[in-house]
Amino acid sequence: MQQHPHARPEGSSHPEGISRFPYPLLLAALLVATLALRLVALGAFPSNLMADEADNLVVIYKILYGRGPDLFGLDWKPNPVLSLYAAAPFVAAFGESALGLRLLSALTSTVALVPLYALYRRRLSAPACLLSLALLATSVWYLNFSRSGWENVHIVLLTATACWLITCALETGQWRYYALSGVTAALGLYGYFAGRAILVALLVYAPFALRQHRDRWKVVLMGYVLLGIAAVSFFLPQLPAIRRNPDLFNIRAERVSVIRAAATTDGYFDRHGPAEVLPYQVWRNARFFFDGAVLAGDAYSPPEQLLQDTRPRYSPFGRALLDPVTAVLFAAGLLLSFWRREDVALWWVMLLTPWLLTQVLTINTPDAARGIGMLPAIYFFVGLALDQAWRTLPRRSLVRQGLVAVVALTAMLTTASYFTWAADPQTLAAREPAVPLEQFDEWRSLQIKRARANQPLLPVSIWQQLQMEE
Repeated sequence: MQQHPHARPEGSSHPEGISRFPYPLLLAALLVATLALRLVALGAFPSNLMADEADNLVVIYKILYGRGPDLFGLDWKPNPVLSLYAAAPFVAAFGESALGLRLLSALTSTVALVPLYALYRRRLSAPACLLSLALLATSVWYLNFSRSGWENVHIVLLTATACWLITCALETGQWRYYALSGVTAALGLYGYFAGRAILVALLVYAPFALRQHRDRWKVVLMGYVLLGIAAVSFFLPQLPAIRRNPDLFNIRAERVSVIRAAATTDGYFDRHGPAEVLPYQVWRNARFFFDGAVLAGDAYSPPEQLLQDTRPRYSPFGRALLDPVTAVLFAAGLLLSFWRREDVALWWVMLLTPWLLTQVLTINTPDAARGIGMLPAIYFFVGLALDQAWRTLPRRSLVRQGLVAVVALTAMLTTASYFTWAADPQTLAAREPAVPLEQFDEWRSLQIKRARANQPLLPVSIWQQLQMEE
């Protein structure tokens, strides 16, 4: 892999004080610790399967034992079912259990740190990268979805990989990187709804890439054409299922559209039209990184459905998305980035594109589930602040050691905070309708029996009603 001129080579010694040190070994240790945090009691904690997990598992049972959707069909959401096909072997290998369902999320969220490290190192020192990734790996936000049988956390790996590949493409000019970046972005289209922002962000970044590499703009332009062709070609197998029922495929996006809500008679919280609702959404969703009070009040219910507020199951209600230390570093990194505009254009695009598409333009936000794709960019800016601090502080100083200690303490506190929050009865109640794991064997037997008989999906809410009637 070609090293970017702004990157700090591993083990080099220079005026910024990064002496020879086994940083790859520290990265490996971080990966081991990250995976351990995700595997501990994964099949038993959290102690219930929320409806998204349970319904995903029903579809996997139908894939394994019945007539599930085709490889390029749609699941119950409706979403491309490919992510559930990827999870099916893990479910089969681990006794059709909650552990098998959640394992793929644990693995992908750990592996995502590798392309993120490679990508961050192009701009940041190795210590800053490791400290930032330690904060990411242990954040309540990331831990929650890393231990879930839901496909949304895969977006972090796909976003990191797509960004790393486009960076390699721009640095080397090699066509394969452009093509692979397009393929990775197309995988985002196959995954959780928020994954659609990956391809959009890469395209939004194109003008910045052309400007930065204007001495060879034709090569960059043709590379982007190749990226688009690769993305479209890789997504072509999904098009027949979409074409059979385009309204079904788009129903989720339409139902969560804040513009659509603002156009109704009652409006969106009494706000009508884009001119009223968009400034409100921008202000709310900008504050939530730092101000947990934003996540309060009633949820908005579209006219066609009674919608339970699902946000309390995604992040601690009444608390900001970022812990105080990370929030300060994030804010500092954003400010520092204005001094390095060209160097960080990619990261502003990768932050603002999913923020706009999944938060500002959708109802009931801030929503940590939809916003999962912002994590790579958020923790780059955290790393930018850490990098500036590390380069400014004297070598081998107690202040540097103190910075490492603060990050380590924050990581321990956020880890403890996640496990405390996820075990809280209020959090478990917020995950309803859900399957208590003490009743999982009974639920699994019924669902596999139905899958073998090719019976329709039995949602958790209906299963709970049947339990009450017995």
